[in-house]
This record gives sequence, structure tokens and C-alpha cells, in this order.
Amino acid sequence: MARLSASQRRSEMAAEKVGNHGFSAAAGGRRLGLVHSSTSDTRLHRVSIELDPNRIRAMRCKKSVITGARLHEQEIKEKGSFRGRWYFLTTTYRVGDSYDPRDISEALKRVRGFFNRAVRLRYRGYRPRFRYLWVGELTQAGVPHYHVMIWVPRGIYIPKLDARGWWPYGMTNFQKARNPVAYMAKYASKFTPDMASEFPKGFRTHAVGGLDKDSKRELRWWKAPAEARKALGMFADIRKALGGYVDKLTGDYWPSPWKVILDKGRFIAWRYQELAA
Repeated sequence: MARLSASQRRSEMAAEKVGNHGFSAAAGGRRLGLVHSSTSDTRLHRVSIELDPNRIRAMRCKKSVITGARLHEQEIKEKGSFRGRWYFLTTTYRVGDSYDPRDISEALKRVRGFFNRAVRLRYRGYRPRFRYLWVGELTQAGVPHYHVMIWVPRGIYIPKLDARGWWPYGMTNFQKARNPVAYMAKYASKFTPDMASEFPKGFRTHAVGGLDKDSKRELRWWKAPAEARKALGMFADIRKALGGYVDKLTGDYWPSPWKVILDKGRFIAWRYQELAA
């Protein structure tokens, strides 16, 4: 019997969970819409921490890009895919040119359109996905540029973006990749809290595209807080909800013990915690 991939097994177990699910909530969580209350004589004290939004932004970028690259590689190797290889694309702006948050998404939109037309002509039946990841970086002058990874199936040719007018803002470099996961990890790790604080307002820092349904769910699972993952289980489809997280498959809700307030321009997270005996 062929070995199942992690995401395939996750999908089967999730379907089984939904089928067997009753009114009980996941461990540590509760069903949406039900009143939950408890009483206890346990002595509690309030703990608080100051949040650094830029550090959180940098951590999310790193986790999303590295996990997304791993899931892309897993799909290609375990689920079967057309032969091909990863290519690295770097886009830069000319000195003195203006830049816009939509520049990279518009460029990739044109590449995707070219890719889809090419695979329709090349392949019959099932067609390969347009797989990509990108992460932003700032030059020493504070100008953004982008490091992109694109999966190119065998028999498909992607032209240079600046030559086709898809990136009219400067230069692009397009070359074969040897170690795509390590490449993206390198640039995601360079996106530090300091860089996040200086990144232009309104600009996205990263993106992952082309994953299948199961891998998208797994990516969301890894991006959720560890406490939510533990409470809702390893086969949950975790989504952010008001005051916590919810498993979209079953409706189980996990209320976050942390509350966030804005105090004199600082973000403070606090919760109640049992006093040590």
C-alpha cells in the first residue's frame, strides 16, 4: 500500500473526527454558542507582558514562509507532480523610482496568467499548480525588493519579467534553484523586527500561493498559537475567532486566556494564572 502523506492522513482523520463528533468540545475548548462557567477557590494572580508588534510580524513571516516552502516540497514529492524545478526570482527597483504595495502582486498575476496559458497548451487533463512563495526585504536605502520562488514544470518557459514589461520598475533576476527551502529560510530569517519596523506602511511582507486544500489547512494549523493547537487537536482546521480560535470542521471553540489592551501606545497582553502552592 502506498505511503500516505502527512496532509492526506490529516485530512482522513479530520473527516473521521467530524463524522463522530457530538456535542463535546475539544479538550480545553467549548462548543460555540453554549454558556461556559465554572467556580473555583483557586487563588489567581494577574500576569502581563508587553507585546512587540514588529517582533510578532517578523516571527509570522518566518513561520509562514518556511512552513509554506516545506509543504510545497512535500506535495511535490509525496503527492506526485509534473517534473520540473524551482526557480528564484529577485525583483528590484530603479534608484529614485516610486513603489507601490501592489507591484509584486500585479507582477505575479501576469506570470500566473502566462503560466496557465502555457500549461493549457502543454498538458492535457490534470494541470500543474502555479506554486510560489515570496518574502520582502529592504535595501540599505530603505527601498523594498522581493525574493520569489516559483515552481516551473518541465516544458514550461517563464520569460524575464522586466523584458516582458511585467516588472517595469527596475531589474529582475531569474535562475534555477538548488535548495529552495534553505533559500527561503535564509531570506525569511533576515526579516528582523528592525526591518519590520522600517517596512513601508501597507506593504505585505510575504506570501505563499498554490498549496492544495490540505496543505493550506496544515499551514494555518502551524501558524496558530501552541495552546490553541493543543486544545483543538492536530487534525483541526484552526481559524481566528473573536476572543480565541475555532476548529472550522467541528465548531469547537478555544477561548484564549490572554486579553490585549493598548496602554499609552504599548500593547499589553494579560491573563490570570494560578498561584504556586
